[in-house]
Amino acid sequence: MWPFKRSKGSPSSSSSSLSDVGAPGSTPYLHFAHSGSSDESVEKRLPSPKPSPPISPSNPPPIVTVPSSESQNSEKSYHRRPFEISPTNEPTYDSSGIRIPYISGPYLISQNSNKKAELTEWSDNVGCSPGRLCTFYPIRGEHKKVTKWYGRMEDGYMVWSSIYLFEWFGFKYYEPLPPNVGGKLAKIPPWLPDLYSLPNLAIAMSYFCVGVALQLLRTPLIVYLIEDKGASPAEVNVLFTVMAVPWCFKVLYGFLSDCVPINGERRKPYLMLGWFIYLITNLILAAIGEPSISAVIFLVFIMTSAYMLADVMTDALIVERSTYETRKGDLQSRGYIIRFFGSTCGAALGAVVYNKNDWSFYLPISMIFLLNGLFILVFLLPFIPYLVELSDDCKPKAFKKQCSDLFETVQLRAVWQPMTFVYVFNAMQIANAAWMSFLVEGLGFKAWEIGVLGTVASLMTWFGIIAYEKYLFESSWRIVFVVCSSINVIIGLLQLALVSGKSREWGIPDLLFALGDDGVQEFLIGIQFLPLCLMYLSMCPAGSEGTTYAMLTTFSNLAGTVAFDISTVLTMVWDVEEETIDAGDFTGVFNLSLLCTVVAPLPLIFIGLIPRNRSHQDKLIAETTRSPTCGIIFISVMILTMLGTFYESIHTVRHSGDVYEEYRRLLTWGD
Repeated sequence: MWPFKRSKGSPSSSSSSLSDVGAPGSTPYLHFAHSGSSDESVEKRLPSPKPSPPISPSNPPPIVTVPSSESQNSEKSYHRRPFEISPTNEPTYDSSGIRIPYISGPYLISQNSNKKAELTEWSDNVGCSPGRLCTFYPIRGEHKKVTKWYGRMEDGYMVWSSIYLFEWFGFKYYEPLPPNVGGKLAKIPPWLPDLYSLPNLAIAMSYFCVGVALQLLRTPLIVYLIEDKGASPAEVNVLFTVMAVPWCFKVLYGFLSDCVPINGERRKPYLMLGWFIYLITNLILAAIGEPSISAVIFLVFIMTSAYMLADVMTDALIVERSTYETRKGDLQSRGYIIRFFGSTCGAALGAVVYNKNDWSFYLPISMIFLLNGLFILVFLLPFIPYLVELSDDCKPKAFKKQCSDLFETVQLRAVWQPMTFVYVFNAMQIANAAWMSFLVEGLGFKAWEIGVLGTVASLMTWFGIIAYEKYLFESSWRIVFVVCSSINVIIGLLQLALVSGKSREWGIPDLLFALGDDGVQEFLIGIQFLPLCLMYLSMCPAGSEGTTYAMLTTFSNLAGTVAFDISTVLTMVWDVEEETIDAGDFTGVFNLSLLCTVVAPLPLIFIGLIPRNRSHQDKLIAETTRSPTCGIIFISVMILTMLGTFYESIHTVRHSGDVYEEYRRLLTWGD
């Protein structure tokens, strides 16, 4: 162990930094500037060059005097002695191409109560390893109070973490080495591409909580408003509107994090802010007990906006880490596996805890809000202190410059061409808007049966994502879309057997047939989901990850709103009213199901617009072929669709009395 010693003559930095000083091809040096108010630099005792005898009190290592960050660019000279501590003598390089040593460590740098900086070397057998917060005691017994904790440094990459709540916004992290600098393969910390390592575990838990947030409250809220509070159809419509509109905010959240970093960080502060607001709104609703309709609508809007902010930041953290993956897309796929597992848990829990008409046990709505908030406290909060954000310059980015960068991105053929297919494909995946009415009114499904359908759908989507990640990751994207869409057509046609009653003639119960039908379709949708995410991942330029990924996902989601509007219009073509379905006339439902099934595969004629696979997409990106006209069309379609979504929402709110009367019918379970 070698303590830092202070020497006079060089000014101190006001913030901690760790970098490497030297020139390419020369002997590397380690530079550390401690945080403190003293005008002193730091000296570090280092091991002597190989093959020197072991270091001992009688054979101390040479000393390298290292200036603070404020003086590192000055012309002042300082004492240097060469050292070499790389066990393999293989040089590594920092992000500027400067040769640096391999630090075998792990090392801990602590700032004690008397501002004295020390460097401690630890062995792995004390539980200190990459991605773990080490148990630390100062070198000297007189320093009992440790105010900061630092983690392991490898190849010039430094990560530190604090156990104190007030320091959660004060983290400073250093960017990992790029995969290839000067033709030399840099060493990447092993925890960096591992989603389940401690510095990344908060990302995994954030995805899980997003999945729970999407599903847990959905059924209890509708039942509570309609059955307990007597909400009108217009008021129920407002609830659905405020739950849908925040999805359009994702682009704005991306702009916010990229343009306005907080305390030197772009993602983590906004991630924490989003979940904090989400938690507070749940606790407020729980404290009210039985909140009024207006309180529920207002606070659910705030809640949805908050977890959308957290979702955008979680995606951005994944996109930034994907640069250091051996197989690009692994982190993204694992993140969505966790997210859909959370959706499955939320759907199952939500279907059970407030189903008071069919179950003897249920929780009051206040306890459900509390339970929803506890997911954040239990599954996410403990891992927030260890979350590592990869640093860059983190300077505020001008809004005009950010818009210019986005426009440059959407002009690329590698962006607008596949996104054209995505928009058309999603817009033509028209769902049968009368299907729920058919299940409840026509087949007499009860609340728990509807809940089982939703849970199985989420579960099968989760299985589909796992199947793609495990077995189809290297498959052609075009083949995946063609095969899955073709099978979906067959499954969609089988729905006609349920509508016509043929399934009963075959001896298959309605619930079992519906479960199999929906389950297979959702499984295929899960398989198709990940290739799109991998495409989005490759389209994001460095420095604008949050905005670009949010823009691409928003563009895809907006196409889904177009499909919803088309579905609503089609309900006016055939008679799918309650009286008709209740009378046993399913002709309108049959025709609507047939049309939706036939239309769904039509966008496959444009399948050539998407790349065959990741390597093909990389070639398209490398070509840098641009089209300003296509870029303008892309932005225009996104803005017009977004405006249309807002208009449709407002229009439906004002004229929804008759349209949403069906929600009251569908939710009088079994009456």
